[in-house]
Amino acid sequence: MTTPESAPDQPAQPTPPQSGGSQPAGWGEPPRYGQYAPGYDAAAPPAQDQPQYGTPQTGIPQYGTPQGEQAAQYGQSQYGQYSPSSPQVPGYRPLADKPGIVPLRPLSLGELYDGAFGAVRHNPGVTLGLTAIIVVFAVAVGTLISIPLTTLFTDLFAGFFAEVGSDPALEGLGFTQDMLGVTYGSALGIGLLVSLAMPLAMGVMAIAVSDSVIGRKIPLSEAWRRVVKRAWFLIGFSLLSGLAAYLIFFLAIGIVIAAFAVDPTLGGISVLVVLAGLVVSFAWLLTRVALIPPALAVEGGGFWATCARAWKLTRGTFWRVLGIYLLTVIIMWIISNIVLVPLQFAMSFLLVTANDVGIAISYGLSSVISGGLSALFVGGVIALLYIDTRMRREGLDVQLQTAAATAAEQ
Repeated sequence: MTTPESAPDQPAQPTPPQSGGSQPAGWGEPPRYGQYAPGYDAAAPPAQDQPQYGTPQTGIPQYGTPQGEQAAQYGQSQYGQYSPSSPQVPGYRPLADKPGIVPLRPLSLGELYDGAFGAVRHNPGVTLGLTAIIVVFAVAVGTLISIPLTTLFTDLFAGFFAEVGSDPALEGLGFTQDMLGVTYGSALGIGLLVSLAMPLAMGVMAIAVSDSVIGRKIPLSEAWRRVVKRAWFLIGFSLLSGLAAYLIFFLAIGIVIAAFAVDPTLGGISVLVVLAGLVVSFAWLLTRVALIPPALAVEGGGFWATCARAWKLTRGTFWRVLGIYLLTVIIMWIISNIVLVPLQFAMSFLLVTANDVGIAISYGLSSVISGGLSALFVGGVIALLYIDTRMRREGLDVQLQTAAATAAEQ
């Protein structure tokens, strides 16, 4: 018989808190997302002589295992779920897994796309209304600017046709100096204003998405006030990125011209090399700056500090960001073509008849539809991709859970 003196040491059993008394700090609180519980070592194997975490001692039926009359009943709450009969710990609140349009954890590709459409459903007044106002206003102003540009291009093509002559076949199809002037004038005027307005529209989407993630629905006035505060940052980034793209393009043209001046064979080879270099450089640059627009819209830091921080976010996730961005652009292009098919038929008819007003209107409608779809779908996905990257890199999900709990209490 084993005496108490010779009995092996038994591990001390944890003492549950007594009802009505004070509880030890941290008792009943689950580990936060992405963290281990206090004192838990994931690398160490469990000791054989010690009770496992959450495993009852011998003689007590295990959780979920039927033991005669103690079989688990249908509808019994599972681990980690709330049940009205579960013991409640004062001051403890379960963390919200999905208070808004997406779960507060690293997102899958399907959740990114579902969240982009969910943001439109959650707050259509901002996502549809405000972005439409911005795009339509830009197209209207661009149409006014295109009037003097149309006159300028018409005079240029008139001088060109007077010098080299016109082709009767082209004139029969409506390709006259007036039609070409309207086409280029409308494309340049509307395209210029839309390119300046798109950062604002995508900034609105980033602000709406960031609040919809925590289940908050901001009014239109607040969204406009917040995007106006960051408007010059968004427009400035668009101008700088466009300038960088043009510099790279003109540099590539200069390299090809210099190569042809040295040797025609070298020039032919340089064309292939430069084209490959342009594809690689634009893909790399586009990926590294993809998260800067939503960061400029949502964060409150300075311009260069925010750009540098968003640039660093893409380290280690280059291929994921590039793949999602390219797939999103392809999907948006397919949707735009499906929506624009009737308008393209009408536009073809107007081009044949060479109706100047009709051509300008068709370009304006095309810009409104394509710009609106780009701001809604691409802007929403990029905003969620920015939040997802921060959850993966910086643990933003913990902050969002706190913000969601605060927003629910208000």
